[in-house]
This record gives sequence, structure tokens and C-alpha cells, in this order.
Amino acid sequence: MKYVGNEGAEEKQYDFVVIGAGIAGMAAAIGAARHGVRTALIGDRPVLGGNASSEICIQINGACYNSRWSPSVYARETGIVEEIKNRLFQYAGGSPEKGAEHDAALFDMVYAERNIDLYLNTLAEGVECKGNEILSVECVQLASERRFLFRAPLFADCTGDGTVGALAGARFMQGTESRAEYGESLAPAVASRATNGSTIMFHTVRMDSPQPYRRPDFAYDVTKLSFFRDLGTKNRTFVKAADGLYHGFWWVEYGGHLDTIRDSEAITLELRRIVYGLWDYIKNSGRFPESENLKLTRVCPLAGKRESRRFVGDYVLNQNDVEQKVPFEDAAYIAGWPMDVHADRGVYDEAPATYWNFVPGMYNVPFRTLYSQNVRNLFFAGRNTSCTRIANGSTRVMATCGAGGQAVGAAAYLCKKYGCTPRGVYQSHIPELQAVLLRDDQTIMGWKEECPAADAVCRATSSHALENLGEGAPLPLEKCTVLALPVTDRLDSLCVRVRNGSRSPAVLRYKVLQGDLPECYLPERALFEKQANVAGRYDGWIALSVGVPRGRDGKVYIEFLPDADLSLYTVEESLTGVPTFFCTEKEPELRDRRTFVFTRSYSNIVFKDVLPAQAIFGAGNVLSGYNRPYGLPNLWMSDGKGAQELCVEFGERLIEEVHLVFNTELEEDLIATQSRKVIRDYDLIIEGKNDSRTWNVRGNYDRVNRFRVEESVHRITIRPLENYGAANFEIFGVKIY
Repeated sequence: MKYVGNEGAEEKQYDFVVIGAGIAGMAAAIGAARHGVRTALIGDRPVLGGNASSEICIQINGACYNSRWSPSVYARETGIVEEIKNRLFQYAGGSPEKGAEHDAALFDMVYAERNIDLYLNTLAEGVECKGNEILSVECVQLASERRFLFRAPLFADCTGDGTVGALAGARFMQGTESRAEYGESLAPAVASRATNGSTIMFHTVRMDSPQPYRRPDFAYDVTKLSFFRDLGTKNRTFVKAADGLYHGFWWVEYGGHLDTIRDSEAITLELRRIVYGLWDYIKNSGRFPESENLKLTRVCPLAGKRESRRFVGDYVLNQNDVEQKVPFEDAAYIAGWPMDVHADRGVYDEAPATYWNFVPGMYNVPFRTLYSQNVRNLFFAGRNTSCTRIANGSTRVMATCGAGGQAVGAAAYLCKKYGCTPRGVYQSHIPELQAVLLRDDQTIMGWKEECPAADAVCRATSSHALENLGEGAPLPLEKCTVLALPVTDRLDSLCVRVRNGSRSPAVLRYKVLQGDLPECYLPERALFEKQANVAGRYDGWIALSVGVPRGRDGKVYIEFLPDADLSLYTVEESLTGVPTFFCTEKEPELRDRRTFVFTRSYSNIVFKDVLPAQAIFGAGNVLSGYNRPYGLPNLWMSDGKGAQELCVEFGERLIEEVHLVFNTELEEDLIATQSRKVIRDYDLIIEGKNDSRTWNVRGNYDRVNRFRVEESVHRITIRPLENYGAANFEIFGVKIY
């Protein structure tokens, strides 16, 4: 039988073609399109998001490391990734089950860009090259039976598997490098083909009556599998989500010892058998009585793949770069997830499911890891970037991938602007690339924007003091509890509120510590230990003597040592840049070289009367160029919310745009609730010599608000009216262009 259909491929010409419509591909396409680059975004599935899509349902994690464990604390990626996360929350709330609203949020992000044409259900299956350059990519659109030939001077492989780059002959790595190849202590002595495996997620709901469950015939009886004896140990635990339901287990993993590309279907089938069998065990073993009314509603049709090909760029990121935070001149985006290297055989491996090898907070990833060493017009972003398997354990998570995608999009704009290759951007245009990224709210750790209005003067109706007050509740000193205090020069003393539950006098013991990294809350050394006497049944303020200069990181840490009778007062309201931690001390070891291991507390120590007084929340911070905490908090914070005003005044100058940067609480990895600190309603007044304009903004939830001005201006005034419940107004930046 002769097939009758579309015989010729439809030719499409673009400035930039992005293959792969996951978070990295979306960010690359959006980042380029917003700078006037005509872009095709091509995905082989019917929805956007890749591993974060409604088909696979993985959370978008990143440098913030599950909100509580990043040494940088305020580590969530900004820029396009922040927009995506915020949009997902606004449309779908904090639900871990990704449904119609989740898809709608991602569609709206792409459809809003007039310079993007979206091609879904479109599979790349051929590449035409001339020499070391891609001329075109041939795709078939599965539902429409149409073929397309996409031509462009620039291509980006954001497929995860590196499909297009491999077809084009781009050099890539697959498997695990030996210890000697890059000098990585965490790598094995002998190289292997092992990678991180894949995982299938599932979802449950709670019903009003008991829900019987019969294991399907294809599923395993997990009690007969080799891994059954390790369930509940080695990081393989039955964790519920915040809503009390099961939404999959990341450790249900398989295939790292196989080829995660060629063997993808076999890996998926094995995972499907395991997942349905695990639910049978949860429902019918009698060990989980709380599951009686739970119903399995969905097992995701696709497995989330962690690793396959990794391309070779002009630089290969490795473990030592990550641990030492190498100061790359071509820094383009941040990472910070631990070097999360999973067991080779997944759930069947006798080793723990993963080792979360410590990363010392945020670090910068160089631009040279985002383009091919040997294919001159090929970018890549996502889990297929240029790094070793050990470093890939940190860079492969989706928020990090999206930040890399934004860097690729900005670089594509510069390639078009200057008629150069990706390598040409590295050779000649890195400062401009970094300037574009910073303007677009990308974080490059340690980089700041210079305010063009050098003569600007900032003033505000009020500024908050360095104190954390409130009714509070006593937090028993059952374990070491640490207050991190950013200070401008030194800390001599402060007062904390203490309760002694015993009739007998007690001694409040505390250590003073210092650190070195401005982007982190990571003390390196204890200076000394002091104590303060607390009378029996005392409930009140106690002054603590400190008397030290700040560390190189701009902070002083007060570690309160455990005492069964004593409590510190805490409040739930957080003071930006001044977190509270629980601390354990240990001997450094290979996988975690810290002495002080911090876990962020959601209760924050009450304190006041800091001496010398610290004006760290003043109006001038909005021009600091740091739009997040770095050493100091770097934001203006009002003292209360009544009739507040922030004004930036400078000599008359032509202004193109003004960007306002609000506080969306970057200490939370996932946006599961509305940030209370975002300014929701405000008036913006921009005044020139002869005229003024006012924007009355209501219902804002975004971190960055952008205003086109194109006028001569000498004063910018923001009058915040309401936020989402925080006690004060906060603004990170007033960015003037």
C-alpha cells in the first residue's frame, strides 16, 4: 500500500531554533524572544515543562535545596525561572499534582511572547550539517502528519537526551568519569557507563470511604523483590506531601546501570510494575492504616529522566569547580543543589538511594558550558550541559537548568546582534551578556548592576531597625540554635528574650562564630564561648556581650547551646537576611566538609537593642545593585505600613525603563504559598522637569515590575499601599535604565 500524505517538508526560517520544551527550553526561547529574536520552540510532547510537565510531575527544584538546607538560604533562582514558578503558583496553587491549571500557566508564559512560534508533538529526527555547522533540523509533527525543516543560524538542544546535538556530531559524554580524569575525589577509581536512573511519580486522593485496591497482574509483589528488606532505610522512606497524601517517591528509581536512552521503554515498564506494587503494599500490608481511604488516581505515563548524554563545551564543569566556587570570568547563572549522585542500580542497589554530597551554597556556572566545542552554532541547556557526572548531580535540577536556558537565550540575542557564534560571545561579549542577564533579573552570584544615576539620593518615610520583635512564643533550647546577624562593621551586644522554666538559676551559654562567604550563612570558625546568668523563673530580656567585628561574609553568628530549662522567644515572622538555624557540629568528612551544619528554622529568634545600631534596611539599598541578600540584606524595609513612601532623586536624565524588584521570599525553594512580603498595591510616580506620570498598580504578585518611560526624569517615588500580610514593606531594587 502506498502512503498518501504530505510529501515535502515545510521550510521554516527563524533566527533561533530551540528543540526541547522543558523548563530549560522555555527559558531559552523566552529569554531570546524578549530581545527581538524570532524563535521556534519545538517539543515532542503535547504539553510544556518536560520533567515539570503534567505528564511527569517533578517539582522544579534548584539552588535553594528544598528550602531548609542551602547554606545560602536566599538561593532561589530569579529571572525567568522565578516568573515560571510564580505563575505556576498563581494558576495552580501549591498542589503537587500538576493538572490543567499547571499546563495553562506554562502555555500562557509561551503564548504571551510574540516572537515565539510553538510546535508541540513535534519530534526532531534529522539534522543537516555543513562542516561543523547545523544548517537545518527536520521534524515530524505526529498528530498532523506534517514535516518541517527548521533553518536558522543558531540552534539550542534542550532535549535533555541531547538528541539533536548527537545527530549533528557534537561531542558528548555518557556515564561516569574516573577519579583521575578530572581529579574528582567523589568519582570512582574506574570509569563506567553508570548514570543516574529514572523515576515515575504517582498521585492519590482522600475519599470519604474505604478504598479497596487490587494489584494488577503486571505489577510486582514487592515483598518478593530484593529491595524490600531495605524499605524504610537508606533514604528509601514512605514520605507524604504536606497535604498528607502520597505523590510519588523520588527513590523509586531504575535504569542507571542501563542505557537511559536506548532502554527507556524497558526502564519505564520496570518502574510501572514497581509503583503499582508499592501501592499494593501500602494499601494491603496493614502497615499503613492511614491509607484506608486513599485512592490511587494516577501513575504518570512517563518516567522522569535524570541523566543521559552530557555535551562537551569549551569548559567541562567538575566537582572541584563546584566545591571551590571557582570565580569564572564568564559566569552566567547560579547553581547550588548538592552533588546528588544516585545509586547506579536505583532501587535495586545495595547502596543508599543517593549521596547528597555537600555544595557550599550558591556558585556560578560558566557560559562556556552552554555551547558545543565542535559544532559552531549549537547551544545547549538543561541536564545535557558540559559537566562531569559528579558536577551534573548539582546542575541537573530544573530551576538550575532554566537559569542556564535564560543565559542561552540572552547569548542568542548577542549572536544575532553581532553576527557571531556562541564562542564569539565568550571571546568578545561576556560583559554585555552579564549586563543583559542582570537587567533581566538573572542572578550571577557576586555580580551587581551599577546604577547609571550616580548622583541619586534615596530617602524613605521610615526604615526598619535591626530588631525582630513580636509577641512570640518560647522555643525550648533542646538543640543548638543560631541567630545570624548581618552587620555593617561590628557587633558589640544585643538583647534576647529568655525564659527559665526552673526555680533554680541557669546559665545561658552561647558561642560567637564568623564566616567567609557573603552569599552564605556558613560559619567557618568559633571565636569564643560566653555565658549570661538567668535567674530562676525569669522571663524577660537579657543583654549578651559579643564584641567582635563582622566576618568576611558580613555577618556575626550567635550559637545558643542547649539547656533543658531555658527557652528563647521566637516569632513566625521572618526578618529578611536575618535567619535562625538549628546547628549540629561534626568532624568534616569526604562528602560534607563542614564543621557547622545548619538547618533553617521557621521560628525566628526575637532580639533587640543591637549595638552599635545597624542601619541595614535603609532606602539607599534599592540602588545597591544586589537584588537579593548578599552579605547584607540589600533591601529597603519600612517600619510598619502606615503612609510609607520611598523616593529616588537624581539629576535630570533620559530614562528608558524603570524596574521595581520586590521580595518574593527567595528562601523557599518551591512557591507553595503566596509570599506575604510582595507589595500588592502601590502607586509609582515618575517626575520630570515639565511633567509627571503615575501608575496605580493593584493586585501585583510578581517579583519584578517593568515600566516603559522614555522621558527625561529626575524623581521616582513609590508609595506602597498593601502587601499580602507582612508587617512591613520591602523593596530590593529600583533599577534605572
